[in-house]
Amino acid sequence: MVKKPGLKEQGFYHGRTWRHLRKLALQRDCYLCQECLKKGHITTATEVHHLLPVDERPDLALELANLQSLCWQCHEQTKHRRDCTPKGIRVIRVRDGVAE
Repeated sequence: MVKKPGLKEQGFYHGRTWRHLRKLALQRDCYLCQECLKKGHITTATEVHHLLPVDERPDLALELANLQSLCWQCHEQTKHRRDCTPKGIRVIRVRDGVAE
């Protein structure tokens, strides 16, 4: 079985639409890392993270509500958490009693 190339492999992150949406997410979040803010720290956001990964939910790839501004360090931690999740297991994040 040949795996279809994902959005990343198709150059999604180099496209004009993504770059514009990325800028909107950073502006919405005032260029501040949202994870650091939860911990009471002020850190400049340099990355924009998909809350629901593009490879799992390509339909949400261009949804502003699915994006979160993060600093480099927090963004790297999201990659680590994802790598630690066993295949076939879906992690559902709950915030304030509501699944995201």
